[in-house]
Amino acid sequence: MITEAQTTQAIYLYGFTLPNSVAPPILGVDNQHPIGTHQCAGLNAVISSVPLSDFTGEIGETNVQNVAWLTPRACRHALVADRLMVQGPVYPLPFGTLFSSLIALEQEMQCRSIEVLEVLRHITGCQEWSLEATLDRKQAVDSLFAEGLHSGRFCLPEAAGRRHLEEQKLRRTLATELNDWLAQCLTSLQDELHPLMRDFRSRRLLDDKVLHWAYLLSEEKVAAFQQQVTNIADRYETYGFSFRVTGPWAAYSFCQLVAS
Repeated sequence: MITEAQTTQAIYLYGFTLPNSVAPPILGVDNQHPIGTHQCAGLNAVISSVPLSDFTGEIGETNVQNVAWLTPRACRHALVADRLMVQGPVYPLPFGTLFSSLIALEQEMQCRSIEVLEVLRHITGCQEWSLEATLDRKQAVDSLFAEGLHSGRFCLPEAAGRRHLEEQKLRRTLATELNDWLAQCLTSLQDELHPLMRDFRSRRLLDDKVLHWAYLLSEEKVAAFQQQVTNIADRYETYGFSFRVTGPWAAYSFCQLVAS
């Protein structure tokens, strides 16, 4: 167990687990101090000591902007969560969660214990999986246009000049309506995957993604989820969709404390 933090040290909190879990036998984010645990209010806090100056003040601000400093520490943070997941449910906390002392940590644990324990029960036996997708919009318009011709929904004039003008008009209409079509596709995808999940969160879209969803899946449903996504990807490939599934992750998307 880690003792009271010194003035030059802080207590780094990786997350909460149930009391029966043990600290993984690895070093913490600074690659110097071992991982320990501290129990209070029915929770197990997974912690290590870190130099306070590494995370605070001007040095701390510089460090978190330095990829060479940040990357190995973020990876060691994630490794702790991965090792804890093997033992049971873990309530992971963001990189850089610090406390000045065990007294301050215990106050937080006492304040949050009911909420955290409820979440730990909710995620027991589950993993977080991420589903992302991008869309080639030009390919989508091309496919929808070809589909419209094949179905008879679109009919082009025989004359070459008029035919070209009508085709361009139809393509512009399809491009204008593409967001509505995309929304219908996403609703359909979610309906297909809904029976397999215990919980769901929509994540912030970055870059050119058209969906970024987090699923909380019971371990026995993971294989079925992966197969269903494969089936979906095969069906939607012709429209320019590209899907990516990643996981398992600690359930970050389902463990977000509201500031008190």
